Amino acid sequence: MDFSSTDVERIRAAGVVSEIEVHSEIGSTNDRAVERSEEAALACPCLILTARQNAGRGRGSNTWWSGPGALTFSLVLEPRRVGLATERFPQVALAAGLAVCEAIERTLPRADVGLKWPNDVFLGGKKVSGILLEKPRADSGRLIAGIGLNVNNSLAIATEELRRTATSMIDVAGQPLDRTQVLIVLLERLEVWLRTLAISEREVFERWRPYCVLTGKRVGLRAGTRDVEGLCEGIDESGRLLIATAQGTEAHRSGTVISFE
Repeated sequence: MDFSSTDVERIRAAGVVSEIEVHSEIGSTNDRAVERSEEAALACPCLILTARQNAGRGRGSNTWWSGPGALTFSLVLEPRRVGLATERFPQVALAAGLAVCEAIERTLPRADVGLKWPNDVFLGGKKVSGILLEKPRADSGRLIAGIGLNVNNSLAIATEELRRTATSMIDVAGQPLDRTQVLIVLLERLEVWLRTLAISEREVFERWRPYCVLTGKRVGLRAGTRDVEGLCEGIDESGRLLIATAQGTEAHRSGTVISFE
């Protein structure tokens, strides 16, 4: 399920990226994006797109599973071009999550979509997408956003363990979808939300909050060397996860949610 020349032309015509690099197969689009980000003259946003990724990375030591028909890509961004200061780069994960949700909803209007802070997207209560942000070099002003979205890769070929926690758009729709159109809508919405984030954090956070699958649930968060447990109160105006513990409410800018119920 390679991307055809027609697919590439459709993406170019949408005008949402400045450069496109397409692979039939690659180890990791984020790794390739790191390489490309070292090019001073690189036109951004630069899209690294592949039909098959055999060494995709998630957060930490996690890997990203994808079968034929998945949407796996990375973007080399220059957030400061739209007015985003370096210290606000982590909030790009929230904008990307919104873009993925809206791309799914516009393809599957009755979809039950949610966000698990900070970078997972759920469909029907199961994970359908993951987002990985990386800064290639502290002084480059560039940011890499890697996104994996299960579109036409049915989880029927995945392991039983994975099927319990993950899903794909085709499994919900019951028929193949226009993967390239999903990508175009996702890129268009990401551009909108990045520009919105530069102008109004509140608008982004207010849009994000209803999607939060953790709000009102008891969560376990691994924050550095600490494990924190408590009731999730959503996110604050800085995009930090709020957890009400016995000692009071804690606000976390980063961490890994290890449980929620």
